[in-house]
Amino acid sequence: MKKEFFKQELESLKRTLDFIQEEQAFIKRKLTIYIDAMIESKIILWAEEIQQQILNREVALQLIKKDFLVYKASKTIDEQKLKKDKQQLGYLEQEFIQWKHAIDLELETFNNK
Repeated sequence: MKKEFFKQELESLKRTLDFIQEEQAFIKRKLTIYIDAMIESKIILWAEEIQQQILNREVALQLIKKDFLVYKASKTIDEQKLKKDKQQLGYLEQEFIQWKHAIDLELETFNNK
């Protein structure tokens, strides 16, 4: 029973990771459109900085995803490690929501220029 609960929880956490990755890909596409449409160096520097932040976050997401795959394949679960990964994912999710909101506001500002 406990193992089944962990499997369900891991699936839920994986969906959260997938959501963040999909949203980041969407922002990357929007940034590319803005870069293609604008030549202003300030905007290009800003977009490059955001791209680097996305790459850094992608590494963290992939590492957590890898841990989840190991948990799924394992016969036993290291509950302490799982708890740590869940906390990391919670932090990443909250940070991502704030970051995404700030990006959306900035992109809206660029769009209205």
